[in-house]
Formats: sequence, C-alpha cells, structure tokens
Amino acid sequence: MTQFFRRGEENTNNVVGIILLVMLLVFSGPTILPTLLARTLPFADEGVPCTRLRLADNRGRHQSYIGRSSTNPLALRVIPSPLPPPGEGALLIRMVIENTTIGTVPIVFDERQIIIGDDPNSSGFGLIFRPANGMRTIGVRQTQGNNIQESFVRLLGPRQRCVHRVTIPAASIDPIVYTQQTSVSMYYRILTAGATPPGSVFPDQGLARITGGFLESSPVELVR
Repeated sequence: MTQFFRRGEENTNNVVGIILLVMLLVFSGPTILPTLLARTLPFADEGVPCTRLRLADNRGRHQSYIGRSSTNPLALRVIPSPLPPPGEGALLIRMVIENTTIGTVPIVFDERQIIIGDDPNSSGFGLIFRPANGMRTIGVRQTQGNNIQESFVRLLGPRQRCVHRVTIPAASIDPIVYTQQTSVSMYYRILTAGATPPGSVFPDQGLARITGGFLESSPVELVR
C-alpha cells in the first residue's frame, strides 16, 4: 500500500511537471522556443518560409490600423552556415524577419529579388558582405518608384517571423574570403509608402514604416 502511494506521488509530480512544461511552451513559444529549436536542429527554421506569407490583397481597402501606426516594426537577423571548402558546395544564409508589433505589417518581399549588394534605387531585402570584394553582386530588383505591385507585398502577422534561405555557390565566393575576416548582414530598404487607386480608404499601401527607409541587421562573421 505504501508503495502504491509513493507511485501515486511520483505520478502527481510527473503531471505537474508536464503542466509546467506546457505553460512554458505557451508563454515562450513566440520568441524563445523557435530560436531554441533552430539552434538545436540544423534543418529547422525559426519561422515559416517568407514565401508562404500571405500576399497583399487590395491594400487600398484592407490594412491594419495598428500596423499603419507602427514605427520600425521589424527586427532582422542573419544565420550563416560555415564557409564551404574552396570551390565545393555552397554557403547557406538564413535571413530572419520578425514583426515585433501586435499589428499586421506589410513588407516588400520577392524571393527572386533578394540581392547581394545594395541598390539604393529600389525597395526590398538584400545581403551585404564586408569587405564587399569577397562576393560578387548578384540579382536585380524591379521595385523602383512609388507603384509597388501587390504581388511583391507580403504580410507579417502580429509577432510573426519568417525565414528565407539564400544559397551562394562556392564559385561565387572569392578566395580572399578564406584569408580575411568577412562578415554578412541583411538589410531592408523601403523607398515609398506605396500608391493606392483614387477613392481608396487608405491613402497609400502603408509600406513606409522604417525610419530613414533603411534597416540593417547586426553583422555576423563568416567562419570555416
């Protein structure tokens, strides 16, 4: 009988432990849990692929008032893989984009227009290597001017984060990268609030949420 009660006490402790674990996952999930999983499991990402974010739909009439009132709502981070051997494989860089607000925020994102190097005349995301001579410039953005196509606008929900993976073949990596310290950062440039048709509820697409129109992540050094 004494053994039975001891087992019952152990079971109670196990149940309490499971409840506490579930509560921890619920409250830490949006921030801590995804990061922990990504660092523990190399194949796991911290958020959904950015290509799966909801596309904008009639921004002239459908916008979040909280999102429109936000300033600097994005947090950016890069996670590079180790450098591949010279001439072999590829360098993988994960670009993490997080909406730190409780409103839905629009971003100009198209997976075909993630460039290496900066184009000050277009809006969107890119990667910057320092020194710049280690990587050749890749890609062209087609988001010049005030008229941003809605097919280039994605929506980040409240507290949501997404991840985009960029693969750079070893052939695009200058050998000098293996002999000097090189860092990589990601950036977001937005040059316009975006135009909406005459008679719309909202005067623009709500894209101009970044002070100065430019946001850059902290640089991360590439390692072998």
